Amino acid sequence: MPAWQHPFLWAAAGLALGLYLHELPLAWALAGQAVLTMGAAYLWWVQQAPRLVWVLPVFSALGVFRAEVSQLSRQDPLLPLRGHLVQLQGYLIEEPLPTRKACRLLVRVDSVYGPLFARGWRLTGECIIYVRGGCEGSLKPGTRVQATLRLDTLQYGAAYWARQGVHLGGFAPHIQIGEVEPTYGWGYFLRLRQVLLEGLRRTAPRQDPVEAVLEALLLGYRRGVDPETRAAFQLSGAAHILAVSGMHVGLVLTLWLFLLRHLPGGWAFHPVSQGALLILVLLYGLLTGASPSAMRAVIMGAVALLARMAYKPYLALNALGFAAFIQLSLDPALLHNVGFQLSYAAVGGILAFYGPLRGLFRGRFFSTAWGAYLRDLVAISLAAQAGTLLLSWAYFGRLPLYFLLTNLVAVPLGTAATFAAVGWLMLMPFPGLGSLAAWPAYGLAWLMVQAVKGLSRLPGSSLELPPLPLPWAVGLTLLLVAGGGWALHRLRREETLWIA
Repeated sequence: MPAWQHPFLWAAAGLALGLYLHELPLAWALAGQAVLTMGAAYLWWVQQAPRLVWVLPVFSALGVFRAEVSQLSRQDPLLPLRGHLVQLQGYLIEEPLPTRKACRLLVRVDSVYGPLFARGWRLTGECIIYVRGGCEGSLKPGTRVQATLRLDTLQYGAAYWARQGVHLGGFAPHIQIGEVEPTYGWGYFLRLRQVLLEGLRRTAPRQDPVEAVLEALLLGYRRGVDPETRAAFQLSGAAHILAVSGMHVGLVLTLWLFLLRHLPGGWAFHPVSQGALLILVLLYGLLTGASPSAMRAVIMGAVALLARMAYKPYLALNALGFAAFIQLSLDPALLHNVGFQLSYAAVGGILAFYGPLRGLFRGRFFSTAWGAYLRDLVAISLAAQAGTLLLSWAYFGRLPLYFLLTNLVAVPLGTAATFAAVGWLMLMPFPGLGSLAAWPAYGLAWLMVQAVKGLSRLPGSSLELPPLPLPWAVGLTLLLVAGGGWALHRLRREETLWIA
C-alpha cells in the first residue's frame, strides 16, 4: 500500500518536524523549511508525484507557528513577582503529592495581592505551593485555596516544570481551604478517580505494593508504586504494564463487546452501542489521568470504532498519525515527553515488525489456541522492544535481557489481574462482596509482582550500555522502524509471490 494513502501520518510527521525546527536557530529553521518546500516542488512538478507531497512542508510551517503560539501562551505572568511576598488565590489542578517534609500543591492562580504594593492583580498562572503536614482531608483537585508565601524559583525539577509553564513556587506556613471550583472540568475526573481509589484501598486485603500495582493496572495511578517495585518492572522490561496504554483500552473494548454479544437483538453492531462504547473509551482515558500513552490508545481505539460504524477499512498507520497529530496540536510540549516518545515508538515497532515476526512461527503447535496466543505474545513483545530499544538506551542506559521471558509471564497475569480488578470495582459498593472480590485480583497481581521481581534479580538481568545521545536515538529509531519495517514487509511479499 503506498505511503501516501496515510495522509495523517505525514501530517503528524510534518507537525513534529516543525515543532523541532522552531527550537533551532532562525537560520537553520528557515533552511530546513526551504529544503522541505523545494523537495516537495521537485517531486510534484518533475516526478509527477501526488499533491499530498505538499503535506510535509505545509504542516511543518504550521508546526513552527503552533510552537510559537504555545511559547507565547506559556509565558508565566507571575515571573515579575519573583522574590516578593504575595497572597495567592486559586485552585488545585492535580492531586496533592506528599513529599518527605511537606505536601506539594500545584495551583492555578487567578488573583494575587501584594502587601508590599498594597494592590491586587487578576493574573492567571500556575505555581507550586509546599505546605508542611500531610495531604489528607479536603485537599482534592479543584479545591480553592488561599496562601501567603514568598515566590521563588523552583529548586527541584525546574527544567521539567518549565516545559509545563510553571516557574515559581514557595513554602506557605498554612493555607485556607475553600469550596470546589465548578468551572474546572478536569477536576471532576480526578475527584472520581480519588473516590474509586479510596474504595479500592478500603476493601483491599492489605495496603502494600501489590495493591498499589493494582491501582496502576486499573486506573493508571502510579504514585503509590514504591521505588523497588518500579525499578523491578523497568529492569525486567515490563514497565509498560504499569502504564495505561493500548492493552488496557483493548481490555475495555473486549469486555464491553463481550457483554454486548450476549444481549439479544444484535446490540454488538448497533450504532447506539458503538456510540456508547466510544464515549466509554474516552471517559476511561480521562479517568486514568489522560497520560500520553493512554490518550494515544483512546484516539486510535476511537478511530477503529468510527471506521467500524462507517463500514470503512481501518488503517493503523493513518490512525497512529491522526493520534499524534491531535496530541501534538493540543500540546506541543508532548514532543519531549518520554512516555509519548516510547508509546509511539512501541506502536511503530509493532506495526513494522509484528506481521513478519508472526509469520516466522509456523507449525502444528501454533495452529492451536494456546500456540497462537503464545506466538502473538512473543511477536508483539519482540516488535515493541525493537521499536523502543534505542530510546530506552538513551533515557535509561540499560537493556533488559530477559524482557521476552518477563512478558510471557507478566502480560497474561497482568491481563487476568486487570479483568479480576474490574469485577472487584463493580462489586466494591456492596459490603462484604467487595472485600471478597478483591482476593482474586490481589492474588494474580501478587504472582505478577513476585515473578517480575524474581526475574529482575537474576544474574545478568540487564546490560548497562554506554551513553547514547537522544537525537541519535530518535533518528535511528525512525530509520529502524520505517526502513526495517518496509524491508521486512517487501521481503515477505516477494517470498509469498515466489511460493505462489
